[in-house]
Amino acid sequence: MAQLERILYINRMIEQQGGVATAAVVANFSVSRRQVVRDIAYLRDRLSAPITYDSRRRWYTYTEAFSPLGEANGHLLVLTAIFRSLAKEAGMEPILIDGASEALDRNLEGEYRALAARITFLSPVQDWPDWQIFSQVLEAMKRNLRITLRYRDSAGSLSRRHIEALRLINYSGRWYLLSYDLHKKEIRTFHLARVVSLAPIEDDWAQERYSERELDELIGRGYGIFLSGELTEVSFLATGWAAEVIATQTWHPRQRTSTDGEGNLVVSLPVANLNEILSSLLYYGAQVRPLSPPPFVERYREAVKKMQENLG
Repeated sequence: MAQLERILYINRMIEQQGGVATAAVVANFSVSRRQVVRDIAYLRDRLSAPITYDSRRRWYTYTEAFSPLGEANGHLLVLTAIFRSLAKEAGMEPILIDGASEALDRNLEGEYRALAARITFLSPVQDWPDWQIFSQVLEAMKRNLRITLRYRDSAGSLSRRHIEALRLINYSGRWYLLSYDLHKKEIRTFHLARVVSLAPIEDDWAQERYSERELDELIGRGYGIFLSGELTEVSFLATGWAAEVIATQTWHPRQRTSTDGEGNLVVSLPVANLNEILSSLLYYGAQVRPLSPPPFVERYREAVKKMQENLG
């Protein structure tokens, strides 16, 4: 990371001033002249930078336009836009937003910085949790403490849970707490907006039950955010405008897609919670219908029937 920071600094100084002296890099990063020479060699030999030493001005400069970041400028620009949009939605103080954005902007090349205000990231759903609860979760995770929480589920039932926090996850604009439920002895996912109250338990230490790699694999095992269920392979058919839209999307890294020769799209993917995929498919109305497994197809039909009954 230190070398990357120096290389970005060298590039930025050449871009802004026309060149950079070895002494300036040495002074800014407290490194030896030999290290700076190695950084210059890396730029020239590994990144193919057209960099040369101007003996008259005693600095390094480019002989032609060059970007060490390549497509990374665009990626950083998108990250900056996402951060600014989410931070404003979350109600962060402007001074904090500007400070963090400035840190991101420093690694963008000049013409890209001017584009930052012209890119907006919008999420259709943003349900921010109580920030006191959010902070308590962070504190418990930082100190590796177990947590007691009161939780109201989607049916309105209130329960008390004793958990170990594993991961905070933002999924489709909603915050969730992936946890190990000490009573049920299994991993559970809690929607933070449904947490009524929460408190870390002093001197009650969480165990290291899962490695970070195991948690990554768990989170990525099936479609959706509710991860503890048994995986089921679900297939559905998308037609018309839905086929065109879904063809551009990745619902899961292990999904399989094919066409039936008529422009219709067949998608298969692993699902841990059938209610989640059911809601997602209903969004597309008559343009989507499930193919398998049979119990899911029947559940889908029942959901459609209830919707028709509700409409009278």
